[in-house]
Amino acid sequence: MALIGTIRKRGWILILLMALALAGFILMDVMSNSQRYSASDVNTLGKVGDKEIKRSEFDTYEKLVYSEQQRDNAYQIREQAWTYFTEKAIVEQAVEPLGMGVGKEELLELQFGSNLSPIITERFKNDAGQVDRAQLASIKNAIEQNQFTEPRAGAYWFVQEKEIVKTRLQEKLVTAISKGLYTPKWQAEMAFRENNERREILIVRVPFDKVKDEEAPVTDSDYKAFLELNPRLYDQDAESRVISFVAFDVVPSSVDSANTYTAAVKLIEGFRNAKNDSTHVLANGGAYMDVFATKDKFPAAYGDSVMSRPIGAIVGPILDEGEWRVIKILDRRVLPDSVRARHILLREANPENEARADSLIALIKSGKARFDSLAMKLSTDTGSGQKGGDLGWLANGATVPEFNNVLFVTGEQGKIYKVATQFGWHIIEITGKKFIKNEPAAKVAVLSRRIEPSKTTQQSVKDKAVVLVQQSKSITELGDLAGKQNLQLQNTTAVKVNDFNLGAVLGSGEDARDIIRWAFEENTKTGSVSKEIFAIGDTKGGYFDSKYVVAAIKSIVPAGKATVTTLKSLDDATLRVKNLKKAEVIALKAVGALDLSAFAAQWNGRVDTLRGANFFQTNGEPRVIGTAFALETGKVSTPIVGNSAVHLVQALSDKSQPALPPDMTMFRRQLSSQAIGAMRMGLMKSLVRQYEVEDNRFRFW
Repeated sequence: MALIGTIRKRGWILILLMALALAGFILMDVMSNSQRYSASDVNTLGKVGDKEIKRSEFDTYEKLVYSEQQRDNAYQIREQAWTYFTEKAIVEQAVEPLGMGVGKEELLELQFGSNLSPIITERFKNDAGQVDRAQLASIKNAIEQNQFTEPRAGAYWFVQEKEIVKTRLQEKLVTAISKGLYTPKWQAEMAFRENNERREILIVRVPFDKVKDEEAPVTDSDYKAFLELNPRLYDQDAESRVISFVAFDVVPSSVDSANTYTAAVKLIEGFRNAKNDSTHVLANGGAYMDVFATKDKFPAAYGDSVMSRPIGAIVGPILDEGEWRVIKILDRRVLPDSVRARHILLREANPENEARADSLIALIKSGKARFDSLAMKLSTDTGSGQKGGDLGWLANGATVPEFNNVLFVTGEQGKIYKVATQFGWHIIEITGKKFIKNEPAAKVAVLSRRIEPSKTTQQSVKDKAVVLVQQSKSITELGDLAGKQNLQLQNTTAVKVNDFNLGAVLGSGEDARDIIRWAFEENTKTGSVSKEIFAIGDTKGGYFDSKYVVAAIKSIVPAGKATVTTLKSLDDATLRVKNLKKAEVIALKAVGALDLSAFAAQWNGRVDTLRGANFFQTNGEPRVIGTAFALETGKVSTPIVGNSAVHLVQALSDKSQPALPPDMTMFRRQLSSQAIGAMRMGLMKSLVRQYEVEDNRFRFW
């Protein structure tokens, strides 16, 4: 009690201590962020030349341009957005000294005029796949009147304007550069000859894998020799790391399958007593399609049952593709194989258009108006409207369910119907039906329970991974222990700090990103083994872990000029060096070879004949075809080290001598067009190298 009294008398001391503690906590957080961001602006996502990419602007763009469904793949979307922002910054800096820009009138033309930006033509299409001019006119009016009904719509259009300007400036830059590209006459003549010369060639191909690794041991001198031949091939623009890993697959146990079966059995009673099948199925996470399907459209596991059991019967549980499924047969009938129809579409399924559809149907039935005339005048499906509404012959399932149901199930030939779909109100007339196979079709409702690993199963697999981590102090120990347990130590390709994809086994996204974050932590060195077990979620969206991963760092590839260490760190480079060493072994046996058949027999190969070979038909081996066209007739080449094999070639015939066309104008234009296409593809990559790009995304995600 005395202590409490003292505290009450000196409460200011307690308040002061709490304030100091809070200030210390805040200061610690500030210092932590300061270290993490290296004193840079915490809103700076990156920098391209003199232009900064702000995190706030980046986030706004991502949320406005990409839908919620697209943003489910967050890292892929961010990669696309990052490409846009870097290209935008580069283009703006590249065109500024050239005096290029996009004026107000030009921007309006790109948005609403006859020369629309490809961004507009892609995003604003009607149901027929054409530019929706009515929608664009409405948007233009809203902009002029400052009457966007939703703030988000105005913000979206503002961001899109920047995209349009960037695209237009980029096109102007490409056009300006392309004006400087020229194909001289001599080059056109040379290219024409190379395209049209023909020669008959004998060839022997000996793949590198004919030589075993131990027959061609690789030393550091081999790597050095490779670097001398390819001095810049493996130079690194940024540091990368190769991750080794052991993956433990989480597989449902027999107990998990039995429990899932029991859960599926319980679905039968609810199915049997459901007052509304579609509502019941959707409420229980099942699949309900209001269409009829023939036997071949159903899984083989229950296709026969669906076609033979009585209507209303419940089939299952049946195991199919990892799921226990319960199927209720709702209906069965013989449907036409195809139906011909015509329609009038009134966009938007609102009451006004429904009343309008009723009026049009009355006009048609009274004979005061023809269906085809009304379709040509009023249908918003302009594609079929131009043909009097005719849709041609349609297969079952080719249209949306409501429309399809009228055509194949409820509708009669010669009668007129109306139906609402996601596209609006349709006035439909069936003009023909074909019954060829007379095959029965069924409509079913399906409830399923996927067999998933339980928490107990997941934990048992994770425990194995934990044991491996506890016993592995280095990557060497990890590999040894994995081998003893018949587990495979696998390697990723070299990944960079902002990557989010670890290949087919580990996939992409947040789970892969967790591993990459660890790989680039300051204390993660070559040979380090992760203390953390990384979980890889189910790729099909299930709420469970499908793999547990133990990761280690195989190698760190530094930025800059490639070294022997760099080559040894990269699987692709190591394979090339090994192949060159094997090529030496093969080539030694080919020195002085004049008889291709004898050389081929040494390696259990064969001699192939290339008839009418063309200089540009390289089949992935340009050195081979180049050598073949440079040989004297009858001569045998020296060994040619290709990309996948060592080759010997012999020229059997002289090169044909095609006559040059009297006018090379069209051919020169074609070559210039090809050069411009190549320039378009490579321009941005070239400019990225010119402008220093600082990418800080790893600090945020």
